[in-house]
Amino acid sequence: MQNRIDNQKVLQKVKNISIFLVVIAVFSFFIGSNKIYHFSEKNPVMYAVNYNRLSNTGKHLADSMKKTCEVQERILGPTRGNGNGGSKFFDEVSRRNRK
Repeated sequence: MQNRIDNQKVLQKVKNISIFLVVIAVFSFFIGSNKIYHFSEKNPVMYAVNYNRLSNTGKHLADSMKKTCEVQERILGPTRGNGNGGSKFFDEVSRRNRK
């Protein structure tokens, strides 16, 4: 009696695991970028000290993570758009679709 491996089942499981790992990586990046951005806002001196200790690759990653959260805050944050907690774009779309 031989044990046969079903290649389709193995391939499907590997695809599911890889998609799950990519989603985890994206969420980890967003959470890390949020922490880096808020730390740099609350304690800029300590952020600068820690930033200067990083290698060039680490500095590039920290810059990209900080920039990602800046964009997130601008788009999704409470002071997005016109500064009143709303966005001109979303307000305009809402106004046009009320009919």
